[in-house]
Parts: sequence; structure tokens; C-alpha cells
Amino acid sequence: MKNKNYITKYLIIILPLLFINLNAQDQADPVEETTATEEVESTEVAAEATAEAEETESTEATAEEVAVAEEADEVEELVVKEELGFSFGVAPSIGFVSGETFTNVPVGVTVVITTPYGFKLGPLDFTISAAFGGYQGEFEKSAFNPSIMGVGGNLTLANLVFAEGHTGIVGEGTGIRGFAGVSLEYLMKKGLGLPVNILVGGEGFISSKISGESASGWGGLGVRLDYDF
Repeated sequence: MKNKNYITKYLIIILPLLFINLNAQDQADPVEETTATEEVESTEVAAEATAEAEETESTEATAEEVAVAEEADEVEELVVKEELGFSFGVAPSIGFVSGETFTNVPVGVTVVITTPYGFKLGPLDFTISAAFGGYQGEFEKSAFNPSIMGVGGNLTLANLVFAEGHTGIVGEGTGIRGFAGVSLEYLMKKGLGLPVNILVGGEGFISSKISGESASGWGGLGVRLDYDF
């Protein structure tokens, strides 16, 4: 009987404690679930922020690459333009000497177009060019205006000394034009940074037929201004 009383008292004490413990666990579970949910949400937010940051960095990198590519294209285009190598020159010439055909020595202008095509002849640079011009003179007190048209080339030594020759039509016959002297390219382009060059020298013309007469020619001082494009 006594044992039954002990068991009854024991159960009376233990059962409430078990009930309290179970009730506490039930109340703790939502808290744990809330904490776990918050941790998951925090992880997702961090992942989204990292993804956005990576996307932003990728966009910025792409934009920078595009800008660099565009700049490279502009530089390449500029280099291509600089390397065209053509030049357009205007050379006024004042005649000083001439053959008997002329009463007055012709005075006029020659236009020279220099191409980037050519080759090296030892220390000399040879480039192909063409010349066109018109001159006014006088033959036996009558107006005489010979024109010239020829193809040839330029020989340059160290961008300083040059010689130029063209073969074609001079006056009414075949002939040649020659121009030689000093180039101021180093001073104009390297020193002053200008896209032009000045050549100073002697210019001469020889023709197999000047206005129905025999071979003749004239020469004088020539100054040419070349513009690169």
C-alpha cells in the first residue's frame, strides 16, 4: 500500500514537470523556425546583392571594353589617315634663262601630286609623282603660253636634298621637267609641327617642239609648297 502511495506521489510530481517541458519545447520551436527562416532570407538577400554587384561590375567592364575598342578604332582610323602618304604641291616658277625661241622667259605654276608609292635606291627614297602646269611667255613679241604634263618621280636624300623629274608633254612636243634643290621638311614638320613642306631650287623645262620650232627650253627659280593628306 505504501508503495502504491509512493508511485502515486511520484507520478503527481513527474507528470506536471513533463507537461511543462513539452509545453516549453512547443513554444521554442516557432522561435527556432523563425530564426532559421531569417537566416535563409538573409542568405538569399546576400546572394542577390552579390549577383547584382557582379552584374554591375560585368556591365562596367563591358562598357570599358567597348570604350577601349572604340578608342582603338579611332586611333587606327587616325593612323590610316596619317599613312595615306599623298601630297599636293603648288610650285610657282620665275624664268631666268631660255632658248632663242622665247622673247620673254615663261613664268607660271606647276602642280605636283606625289603618291606614297615608290622604293629605295640605296640611301635615296624614290616616290612616283605627276606634274601639270601652265606658263606664259612671249615668242617674237607674240603671246606664247606652253603647258606641261608629265609623270615621273622624286629622289630624296635624308629628307633634305631632292631631285625631281617628269617626262611628258611640254609645249607642243615631248619633253621633260626637272626640279632640284633643298627640302625644308625637317624644319616644317619636325620643328614646327606643320603638315606642309617647302622645297626651294632650280626648275627647268626642255621640249622637242616649242610652238612649231625646234627643240628649246627654259629655266628659273622654283619654290613649292607641299600639303600632305
